[in-house]
Amino acid sequence: MEIKSITDFKSNKVKIDAEGVTFALYKSDLKKYDIKEGELEEDIFNEIMTEILPKRALDRSLKIITGRDMTEGMIKDKLREDLYPGDIIDSVIERLKQERLINDERFIRGFIEGKSSKKSKRDIMVALSSKRVDMNLAERIYAELSEEGCLSDEKELIIKLLEKRHYDFEKADFEDKQRQIRYLLGKGFSYDSIHSALKD
Repeated sequence: MEIKSITDFKSNKVKIDAEGVTFALYKSDLKKYDIKEGELEEDIFNEIMTEILPKRALDRSLKIITGRDMTEGMIKDKLREDLYPGDIIDSVIERLKQERLINDERFIRGFIEGKSSKKSKRDIMVALSSKRVDMNLAERIYAELSEEGCLSDEKELIIKLLEKRHYDFEKADFEDKQRQIRYLLGKGFSYDSIHSALKD
């Protein structure tokens, strides 16, 4: 296995570009395994790929999820930032799923339930997309929760928001009404829900 280049990556790590793969090691590993640009012994490379990096990737993942719920995509992004190879990342993700340490469906369900009393569906979905989840799965779970009656009614949420903005449903003039409509549309509420709330 040929090491093409070794460059600084972080304060205590280096980025190693080898044939067909890029990864990071601690600077102390270079001395320990006598790694330098040029040919690397196959048994050392195999040890790095099958033992050292998988263990470190798993340890890193466990630190990431400690005390908070994370999605597969979020963990993958973190591991990619640390230059772990794709096959090692996939293996770690699979193990975390098997041990039920991560579960995107559980994450999505909890996220939607926690936000539905404050956010519109659109805002919730935008936020979920930043969490790197399968949006088809998110849409399905949202629909299921809605059918189960677990979500706040958008119309009621709109009314509460308008009351906080001291909107007078009886005395508001046309301009004030249009201003509130623009505000609510910007918050991601559907025009039908807005119209229904203002009509009442």
